[in-house]
Amino acid sequence: MLSLAERALPNALLYLAQGEQQVVDISVYPRGLLDLMNASWDQLIRDPNEENMIELLDDVLACLPDFENDDSYGALPTGDCLWLWEQALVSGFNHDRKRALEASQRSIESITQFIEFSEGEGLSENQLIKRFDSHDLVKREFSFQQELSDSLRSADKPKETLIEELRSLAQDEGVSNIGIALD
Repeated sequence: MLSLAERALPNALLYLAQGEQQVVDISVYPRGLLDLMNASWDQLIRDPNEENMIELLDDVLACLPDFENDDSYGALPTGDCLWLWEQALVSGFNHDRKRALEASQRSIESITQFIEFSEGEGLSENQLIKRFDSHDLVKREFSFQQELSDSLRSADKPKETLIEELRSLAQDEGVSNIGIALD
């Protein structure tokens, strides 16, 4: 699940960079969300500790957009990214298998929501569904999730090299699940 959040991270970085306030404590995470993501991987995989995961969870949730006062589109994929991140951290101390399925679906919904927002005007529901089915972003996401699943299933236990491979796969050269690239 953290791989899904990392894949969506450029969406949150772009949105939060436009805000006026610093949402992450720079004294703890000098590079902001990037360091918070690194700390999340460390806690979930390398050094699991429920108390530290709860602190990370609080830091992640502090970044959530104020949906009542912000109607910009960017708040939606940012909220999705942070929700995925939240679910990954919660799964570190509450192992519920359906959480992974919900995270997978949420990531796909984030993409279809983006397609509907950017390309869906004037399309009927059937046309929109056909657009989803044939869209490169949806195909990329399904391919990513399949590769992620295959990697995890073939591993006996997540080792450092597998984690690095998953992170590299999720980072996708800086391109998010909805095609956002910061560079």
